[in-house]
Amino acid sequence: MIKSFAEKVDCEIPEKLQPHLVMAIHGSTENKVDLTIPIFPTGFPVIINVYGAMPDLFLPEGYTPAVSRLNLAGQIFNHNPNIRVNGYFGQIGFLLHPMAPYYLFHKLGDFSLNRWVPFDKTSPMDTSKLEKELNNCADPLGRFPIIIKYLEALVENRLPPISWLDKAFETIYAKNGQVSLNHLSEQIGISLRHFRRKFKEIIGVPPKFFCKVIQLNTIFEAINSPQGEKLLNLALDHGYYDQSHFINDFKRLIGNSPEKFLESEHVYTKTYMGRKGI
Repeated sequence: MIKSFAEKVDCEIPEKLQPHLVMAIHGSTENKVDLTIPIFPTGFPVIINVYGAMPDLFLPEGYTPAVSRLNLAGQIFNHNPNIRVNGYFGQIGFLLHPMAPYYLFHKLGDFSLNRWVPFDKTSPMDTSKLEKELNNCADPLGRFPIIIKYLEALVENRLPPISWLDKAFETIYAKNGQVSLNHLSEQIGISLRHFRRKFKEIIGVPPKFFCKVIQLNTIFEAINSPQGEKLLNLALDHGYYDQSHFINDFKRLIGNSPEKFLESEHVYTKTYMGRKGI
């Protein structure tokens, strides 16, 4: 088991990057491990910098070893990727706003869907200096400002905002994913058909699925809190009318019932789940 899988790091994010970066995370082990780790949908793409053992990736197209220590991991949809670590586990990264790959990297959703994409194939700017500085940095936490400095330069060439889509995300988060797409499309002044098409094109997943992911991760945020309540109470508090609907959604996204997941060897991954303050 990994005690520190994706812990929040106290990292100051510059104001101009705050719309794009949600939080900094760090995971590590003191000893060597041989683990296969399932990765579940959270709604957040991730910049991942590996400083420990290079993982093997089990993706929709099959098994592949990671080829880069700096990657963009995209949204997850209809597939739960796995990573296998044989050695010391050590990774730092940033959770991204769902629009960040589009705004900063000029990439549509399917570019990194269900996979890790090396940063040199992701960024519109050269990454050779960035990757060299990261590789030469012995302190894992000292890598955060290096990445931040690089991302600040990307902001200068970000794509123009899509105001109606930004507003849609604000509403989805404000309502913890419990939204009617019909009402949402009316609120932002876009036809439902156009909204669904553009959302999936830019984010990589359908809006209905994304809303369900946010609803479930809102419950995970409560589970992870010191005042964590019983699962049924949490489900009822977050829009579920009965336990069976909650369990069915949980199984669809996580692959197991809530009780079995929380008793499983992979329970440490719950620290990666949750809304993370957004």
